[in-house]
Amino acid sequence: MKNVYFFGIVLLSLLASCDDGELIVTNFDFDSDTSLQFCSTETETVIFALETDPNETIFFKFNDGEFTGSFEGTAIDTSVTYNVTDDNQIIYRSLSSSITADYFCNTIPPTQSNVKEEYVSTNGGTVTFNISVNLPTGDDADTDGDGVTDIVEGKNESPQKDTDGDGIPDYLDKDDDNDNVLTQIENNLSNQPTFEDTFPDTDEDGIPNYLDDDDDNDGVLTRYEDLNAADNITEEDPDIDLNPTDDDTNQNGVPNYLDPEDTGELIIEEFKANELSRNFTTVVLAENISLKNTSNNEEITLETLVMGKLQVTKTVKVESQTE
Repeated sequence: MKNVYFFGIVLLSLLASCDDGELIVTNFDFDSDTSLQFCSTETETVIFALETDPNETIFFKFNDGEFTGSFEGTAIDTSVTYNVTDDNQIIYRSLSSSITADYFCNTIPPTQSNVKEEYVSTNGGTVTFNISVNLPTGDDADTDGDGVTDIVEGKNESPQKDTDGDGIPDYLDKDDDNDNVLTQIENNLSNQPTFEDTFPDTDEDGIPNYLDDDDDNDGVLTRYEDLNAADNITEEDPDIDLNPTDDDTNQNGVPNYLDPEDTGELIIEEFKANELSRNFTTVVLAENISLKNTSNNEEITLETLVMGKLQVTKTVKVESQTE
């Protein structure tokens, strides 16, 4: 993989007294198709590529234990840049045998017998992580995974549809009416009247349940019909259980929030966290770096080096865009 072309090496040798032996590298064969992995401790992260035929690795260890390859919120891309220093180093190793991720996910080992050649970055240059979200596309795209397509949820409208006014567009909101019953649950009810033969509409008011904050039209908001929300609060677990679906006061098999005969009320102004599964791609780009051979001090320089790409899936919290 370390495919380095030393143009004019004979001439450089003759002129070593003029250029102090520095070799200018025109190509270092890692690119955006190179697969990256990472490991983190509380204070440090190592992001690395493992290659075979030949066996080699390139990695960047840096002082940031909070790197996850993802980010919270609704942004579609972001970037973070680190200066290359004694603490933030790029290291290349040519190996006599293959290694696994365990090589990095413990303390980074020093040069060992299986290391045939090693280059370590000198101070100077930067490494940038360009992180983007891989969003679904097409007519069937459902970004929040709630069973209602982005088109139906108004992603392409201006302004974008936000039924509950919480600052999260419906296509990114797993609970579009903020009633603490997730949209996916409300649209999988059986034996209910429907809106336009599609979505359940229990009270037949022309507003499907997933957009209706009072599903049975009894004058009590759905989220207020969660009478047992505070029953299991303890000092160790002080959070209330936001779930209107498990309350059935008259025990007729119909939860209170769908039963106009049950009108008990508990004022609740808390809402379920809006957590989405999102796929992230991070492209790692090093710029204006120098790498020195640890055995002979031979130095190579690179204007740009794409180390590879990291792909992760994370559950992230998406909150109001208006706060």
